[in-house]
Amino acid sequence: MWLIYRRNGTWQNTITAQYQDEKIIQKRYKDVFRAVIGTLNYCNFAIQKKNYREGYITAQSSWTMKSFGEDITIKMKENTQGTHVAFRSRCKLETQLFDWGKNKQNTQKFFDPSGTT
Repeated sequence: MWLIYRRNGTWQNTITAQYQDEKIIQKRYKDVFRAVIGTLNYCNFAIQKKNYREGYITAQSSWTMKSFGEDITIKMKENTQGTHVAFRSRCKLETQLFDWGKNKQNTQKFFDPSGTT
């Protein structure tokens, strides 16, 4: 399956397995940005880059029996309802077609780290 993703400001096609979800958090951007950092640490995702002004954080998950790890991108932007948070998990190995549900698990783990849903 071909998927479309954004890299360096342009949309491109890829065969790499990935999963994305978005939520509106009814909190101020400043508070959400700080909470995202805490959640990434809690989930054991290694933070690579943070940019408060541009509203993004990149991280990585570690290698598991299911995958060679995933690249994680979180984009945040304040709006009238609160802060829009987009989370994307993408396999590190560019030619990996199947992720065995790992990218979706990363996304669910991020949005519900206590596992209550």
